Amino acid sequence: MSNSKDGGVDVQQARLFLTNHLTHEPADVALIGEGAWSRCFGFRQGAEALVIRFGNHVDDFQKDQSAYAFAAPGLPIPQVLEIGEAFGGYYAISTRAYGVPLESLGASEWLAIVPAVVSALEAMRTTDLSATTGVGGWGVEGKASHSSWSSHLLAVGEENPNLRTYGWRERLRAAPEADATFRWGLDLLHHVVNDAAPRALIHGDLVNRNVLVHEANITGVFDWGCSRFGDHLYDLAWFEFWAPWFPQLDMQALRLEIEKRWHEVGYLPQDKGARVMACYLHIGLDHLAYNAYLGDWPELSNTAARMRTLVATVQA
Repeated sequence: MSNSKDGGVDVQQARLFLTNHLTHEPADVALIGEGAWSRCFGFRQGAEALVIRFGNHVDDFQKDQSAYAFAAPGLPIPQVLEIGEAFGGYYAISTRAYGVPLESLGASEWLAIVPAVVSALEAMRTTDLSATTGVGGWGVEGKASHSSWSSHLLAVGEENPNLRTYGWRERLRAAPEADATFRWGLDLLHHVVNDAAPRALIHGDLVNRNVLVHEANITGVFDWGCSRFGDHLYDLAWFEFWAPWFPQLDMQALRLEIEKRWHEVGYLPQDKGARVMACYLHIGLDHLAYNAYLGDWPELSNTAARMRTLVATVQA
């Protein structure tokens, strides 16, 4: 899961921007994180701890602002207070959450946080989506672009000029073995995908510095740019797909804990095997396309191998 950074504002520029923008001098301005599409700086405004992010995609910030409506016990989501233009791109100022990235935990720390992770997953599964429509990636008005889960998943094989990764298909064809794996996975997805899943809130990127934890609590879940409406098993499949990248995180413990929670509340996912396989395939195909766009062939190879391994495990 490589990053191609965008929005390269440095700490001096961030401090100067905040000094000119705010009514009071900012304190303790420091770079605290960066991802594929933005850079994040922490600062203090009086007694208030805040963050400012700079990037080139305002829709990411707007989506984070809308996601605050889904905040719930067990699912803390920072509030985006302001969005505007800066440095030829955009900025967003939000409340700050403190902690360390979920995937940075050691083995014993992970086991202690697993119940909180399950609580967050369950909060998303049971979120009231009555004010939203559609399936798949959603916009700031809570409207998603597809009418069914299957049509959303199968769209992974389409070259969409509106996406940031446009051009991935041609680049993938330049690597025949990777292209063959993509075509194999997409064909299998056509055979296993179905619309049996209930419609739920999906984060879609819960590892990649997007969840902060402190002791046995989740303190913040942010970066909702990959969020979608659809099968809640997608986030569980996401953890399992990337497990080899984070070998200290016991994914079997996570699966056992969430199945225990489902049993306690009287919930039983139907057609779970086929649904999870569809999620594995979509995650793999989506990241084959992403890494082809980046030209990251080693990561593409690792992703392809992981997708094949998981499919074989489900089919066994």
